[in-house]
Amino acid sequence: MNEVSGFITSGFGGLITPMERVTHEVLEEWNLIVLAVTLLLAVLNKQLYPRQFRQLLAVPGGVAHTNQLLREWTPTSSFIGFSFTASYIAVAALFLQKALVIFSNDITQYNSFNVFSVLCAITAGWIILRHLIIALMGWLFRQNDVIMRQNTVELSVSTFCFLVLEIILLLVLYIPNSIFVWIGIGIIFAAALVKLFLNFNETRVFTKMPTLYIFLYFCTLEIAPLVLLLVGGMRYFTYNTVL
Repeated sequence: MNEVSGFITSGFGGLITPMERVTHEVLEEWNLIVLAVTLLLAVLNKQLYPRQFRQLLAVPGGVAHTNQLLREWTPTSSFIGFSFTASYIAVAALFLQKALVIFSNDITQYNSFNVFSVLCAITAGWIILRHLIIALMGWLFRQNDVIMRQNTVELSVSTFCFLVLEIILLLVLYIPNSIFVWIGIGIIFAAALVKLFLNFNETRVFTKMPTLYIFLYFCTLEIAPLVLLLVGGMRYFTYNTVL
């Protein structure tokens, strides 16, 4: 058999430059702890307060459900209210963090617990600011009952939203694809629209105010902030600035 000349005998004359290994892993151990704690709170509330839990989730069914709930208890000052609000803040902040990581492809800068803490503070501040504005409107127009209804609707829709986002977040953590992030963003905006419609209906039925005044009120309180957030987010990821 003739020897094949040059078979694995000539060396490689080029220069091999080592490259840093790039990973698209966005999952951190504490992410699962956050999801587990919020899910545990939901299960705990369902077991300890089954009637209140069902009533809170039934609020989107109409004004009659809100009437029944408010006759029996006050959700905004209950354990269910505090725990579900905290759960929504944690899950929404975690989702926003993972959205930043996936859209920017920068795990080092955005995928830390410090960034998550900052986003939690921003989300909590946004919710507190909304409640303060609603309370101010209630004081100006002397419609405290309507304010209680709006807060109840917001808590109910936020509870639905964070329960669905739990599932989306699990997909984002294990399959970090932008399609799941966009689905989550769609859920958040759908929840905002549902909340707007329910609040509009509750206010219209309970106060008998002119529809135009109610529409202008919710444009200021709901629609304008959402549009600003959407435009600011798109400009940030497109031009790296919100101005």
